[in-house]
Amino acid sequence: MKICIDAGHYGQYNKSPVNGSYYESDINWKLHGYLKSALEAYGVTVITTRTDKNKDIQVYERGRLAEGCDLFLSIHSNACNTESVDYPLACCSVNGKADEIGQKLADTVACIMGTSQKGRILRRKGDNGDWYGVLRGAASVGVAGVLLEHSFHTNKRAVQWLMDDNNLKRLAAAEAETIAEHYGLKKSTPDKLYRVQVGAFRERKNAEAMLDNLKKAGFAEAFIN
Repeated sequence: MKICIDAGHYGQYNKSPVNGSYYESDINWKLHGYLKSALEAYGVTVITTRTDKNKDIQVYERGRLAEGCDLFLSIHSNACNTESVDYPLACCSVNGKADEIGQKLADTVACIMGTSQKGRILRRKGDNGDWYGVLRGAASVGVAGVLLEHSFHTNKRAVQWLMDDNNLKRLAAAEAETIAEHYGLKKSTPDKLYRVQVGAFRERKNAEAMLDNLKKAGFAEAFIN
């Protein structure tokens, strides 16, 4: 499983009109990093569209970087003129291939953030396919895409919630779990080694015989000291 994650916008972009300390680009960058780590715990190969928060790459080209991936996911928060609006929105590829995972992710965000309105999906068509450049770019390389809006940074409560790093980590963990369940993935577990002390021998030939037996039994670490 391979996923491309895009942190929407670069530098310091989209300052919240209800909280001057909030910039959408800052939150997107933090959240996409937490999500990358959370997905890797399920054995997912994760690539990102940028390694530098301040680097500007055109939206269409960011989407095209998902070539060879199973999913393209762009991280955002939304904005409007009405402060009370508070719903997560999954903008999905117009071909419909990302609708199911998009709705699941929007529902997950609504649940974890406790938004006042339910999550929903949107498919917005432009003159050349997807209206959103990142989704159009992903579609051009055959990858289904979701642009996930984490409520609205024009809503005071949502902004305050998103500015808490612990909340972002919870959100990333829940989104990774939703993706893993959708694609049938399990968390990776490291191999566990059990150490056994077998004692000492007066004669080296007896120690070597024991060493041979241990190696045949599958001991990962066996040596004479």
